Amino acid sequence: MAKARFQRIARTTGGIVLILGLAGCMGAPMATGPRVIPAPAATPQTSVPPMGSASAEQACIAAGQDRGLDVQGVAGSRSVTGPDGQEARDVMLRVSRSGTQIEVRCNYQMTTGMARIMLI
Repeated sequence: MAKARFQRIARTTGGIVLILGLAGCMGAPMATGPRVIPAPAATPQTSVPPMGSASAEQACIAAGQDRGLDVQGVAGSRSVTGPDGQEARDVMLRVSRSGTQIEVRCNYQMTTGMARIMLI
């Protein structure tokens, strides 16, 4: 009697392990339902750059080179509001250091035309 009970438990456990293993191997979800694809967080950039972005990028590249950085190019930029409430731009520079490329943030103040390297 104990042997028959053990065999039933072993078969049931084996069956459950097999089903879970196959579901995991096939990548099948355990529950079905509609797939939810989140909307993009930001709107795609248009081909026309925002006002002041070209001068901000040029000033930040020059500031990076003045600090002795090997600036490879601009990774991206965005409009921000400075601590004083004035319009500014954050420009991410691609910089080569020790054979690897890292990104360095530069802040460009629109009112003063000053570019500062923020992180190294």
